[in-house]
Amino acid sequence: MNTKKIVLTVVVVLLVIIFGFSSFYTISSTQRGILTTFGKVSSKSVGDGLHAKIPFIQNVKKVNVQTQKIDDNTISYTKDIQSAELSFVVNYDFQLDNLVDLYTKVGFNYETKILSPIIEGVIKDVVGTFNAAEIVENRDNVRNKIEIQLINKFPSQYFSNIRFQIVNIDYDDQFEKAIIEKQVAEQNALREKNNTVRIQEEANQQIIKAEAEAKAIQIKADALAANPKIVSYEAVQRWNGVLPEYMLGDAVPFINLK
Repeated sequence: MNTKKIVLTVVVVLLVIIFGFSSFYTISSTQRGILTTFGKVSSKSVGDGLHAKIPFIQNVKKVNVQTQKIDDNTISYTKDIQSAELSFVVNYDFQLDNLVDLYTKVGFNYETKILSPIIEGVIKDVVGTFNAAEIVENRDNVRNKIEIQLINKFPSQYFSNIRFQIVNIDYDDQFEKAIIEKQVAEQNALREKNNTVRIQEEANQQIIKAEAEAKAIQIKADALAANPKIVSYEAVQRWNGVLPEYMLGDAVPFINLK
């Protein structure tokens, strides 16, 4: 009898412990809980903190409600029929008030059911409106157009703050080589154009300088013709006051100081 009582006591204690642990659960600040009773979903999600439930009758699905991330890639065709493999990231947030409705009507494979087909379709639609070279040159414009369409097509009752980023665009190797060669050619052409502009500007500066010098000479010539004594005046301005030590002939070379 004592052995039976001990065994029964141990079983009861174990059951109490099991029921005790099964009766409480915690939800962190980054989670929401979806409570079901015999499979029926409660009308509202459960917030963070310590909560009680009925063991084996009620269950809790914990959902991470931090910003969600879809990291994927897809192959699309450009307007000029170039194959482009686009790697991308989509970030979004839940509309927390409708989390239970999302779980009830769609389930938590909603990315496969709803979001992935939308993303795939939007990317193909937008990429198909650009030539491959235009996408290379206007990558941010392409990204912006895709993001706007995703915002419009994601179910707004379930999702918000949709952001789209292009991680990489991979074309056929031959096409990428052609793009690089085109960019090099454009850079060389720009460099040659800049050199031409520089040479032309230098030539213009030389012409302006020559014209200025010619004009100055002409002004001096006109002044000299009008007044021959200007030569004597300039000589006085430049004379250091010392007469030459050697002179040829009888004349004293210099100027008339009268």
